Amino acid sequence: MSELMDSEKSRLSGAALAVVSSLYFLVAAIASHMVNTQYNFFQDYISDYAVGQGGWIFRSAFLASFVACIALPFALWQIAPHSAILNVGLGLLASAGIASLVDFQFATDILPPGAPPVTLSGNIHLAAALIGWIAFVVAALIISYRLKRVEILEKWIPSIIALAWLSIVLLLVLFAVVAVKIPFGGLAEKLFVLDRNFWMLLVSGLIFWQARQRRR
Repeated sequence: MSELMDSEKSRLSGAALAVVSSLYFLVAAIASHMVNTQYNFFQDYISDYAVGQGGWIFRSAFLASFVACIALPFALWQIAPHSAILNVGLGLLASAGIASLVDFQFATDILPPGAPPVTLSGNIHLAAALIGWIAFVVAALIISYRLKRVEILEKWIPSIIALAWLSIVLLLVLFAVVAVKIPFGGLAEKLFVLDRNFWMLLVSGLIFWQARQRRR
């Protein structure tokens, strides 16, 4: 009995931490855009907002992303049926969080659309971002389909899966926009990041709600 209660408490704590961190990321992203008005919303990449005056706001969002991507797998482990493929998804989600931590530590280079980084820090930042993006979309897809086996989340599964697939589409759009150097890379990246954050919020919020319901 005590083990069951400990499991419920761990699930609730992990989900709550993921919810709070994801909400903080969203607030920090909005605030950084309001403070750093020198950047072009459509053209400049979101990591640019972590550089310069007021850059600490979005830098802190990288830390929030790291926390959310570590806390959510912990909560998911308590609720989803265990399998090898789920373990891969949870590991990839945690990897996406570690990539955010690397991006926090290494600042991006402020670049025109499609231009490659010119500093070591910029190259590390870009490499971590790419790894984190790809790790997330694969993780989201795996986890979304595994959650179909969680009965209490059944009616939300179509929305969760739709957001996972949309993240893949938006990431491909981002790659295409950057490859052809269209000056809308910033917008494409922000749409992808927004979708990613909504997926995190929805999944962690539902797990938190489910854990609260079970404790009543």
